[in-house]
Amino acid sequence: MPVEVILPKVDMDMETGTIEAWHVKEGDLVRQGDTIFEIGTNKAVMEVEAPATGAIRNIKAETGVPITVGTPVAWIYRDGEAQDAVPARAPSPSSAGSVPDGPAKSPPIEPAIATSPATAGLRATPLARRIARQNGLELAAVSGTGPRGRIGEADVRRHLDERRRCASPQAALAPVPAGALTEGRLQPFSAIRRIVATRLSESTRTAPHFYLTSEIEMSAARDLLRRLAARHERIGAPKPSITVLIARIAARILRDHPVINASAEGEATRFHENVDIGIAMERDGDLVVPVLRDAGNMDMPAMTREFARLRDGMAKRTLTPAELGGGTFTISNLGMYGVDSFTAIINPPQGAILAIGRTVDKPVGRDGQIVLRPMANFTLSSDHRIIDGVAAARFMADLREAVENPEVLL
Repeated sequence: MPVEVILPKVDMDMETGTIEAWHVKEGDLVRQGDTIFEIGTNKAVMEVEAPATGAIRNIKAETGVPITVGTPVAWIYRDGEAQDAVPARAPSPSSAGSVPDGPAKSPPIEPAIATSPATAGLRATPLARRIARQNGLELAAVSGTGPRGRIGEADVRRHLDERRRCASPQAALAPVPAGALTEGRLQPFSAIRRIVATRLSESTRTAPHFYLTSEIEMSAARDLLRRLAARHERIGAPKPSITVLIARIAARILRDHPVINASAEGEATRFHENVDIGIAMERDGDLVVPVLRDAGNMDMPAMTREFARLRDGMAKRTLTPAELGGGTFTISNLGMYGVDSFTAIINPPQGAILAIGRTVDKPVGRDGQIVLRPMANFTLSSDHRIIDGVAAARFMADLREAVENPEVLL
């Protein structure tokens, strides 16, 4: 019997999902473990692997259409299996409750179009496939350096670099034909970009934002990070960053400011027992927000290890939707890019997000003297439906006190 390829349940509260992109086409040969499509939920995009080796047949699901979890979307026919059955159509959104029982008898279908030997046995990591697809590169042209010739990210990037170096410099000087469009390249949103666009558009429409900015001295925080780096090296923990330190401080402060750690839920406020802090990160031009679970009960070594794990998982695309959703507060740090200050959009349904700018030496008044001190701008975006100005101001006052005297909390 052919092997069903179903739309998997990748999150506890997931009932439907959409196929954002197919990595294969009808008749393609796949190996067990190859990425065959990407599934989108309201939290993230995940890559789904082939459950068996064989030929992909009877692809029924269209991209962008909601599908019930567990619905068969294709079948894999293994070597020697008769390909004389066509499965029933996957249910449309209007009939999402029904799931086909399996292949239904039908006239024989055309034999698969054989892929080239170079493509049929191709082994590549999901990230390598994604980068190749984004750059219009045929993976068969890339030499893999991994086990059994597996193509990795470095192999694809090396090939792309060589292709750019070999490109004729005269191509850029070619005249534009009369009447040709010159407005630039149109690039459709990636699956993650669509999710981000939808959620943040919803946030700006439904949550009345207001902003408070504090300029905070970073001398004590810098000194503490230097001491912590030496301690972490002795115990084998990763080197701490300013982002992790602020997350640690915020997690402790939020215990005393439960409304800043709350969410809007209809016409009510949901107060959360745990402090789960999302850290905004960039991946291939897209925004992702891994979550430090129960951050209020983590010490600095544990939080630094967890941050490093999430960052590595984000880069390797191994994080699950559960690790990318459900935060109660978010931190976004753009200081490393030279940004002085900015206002961030709240990640719904959360009630607030903290934006951090770069640290720069500035003249400030201390004890009647003008001195240079490292200063950074912290901006809190709050949802005025559940957070009032005074509550946000009190949080920012305590945050300033804690960042300027961090050892009191740590």
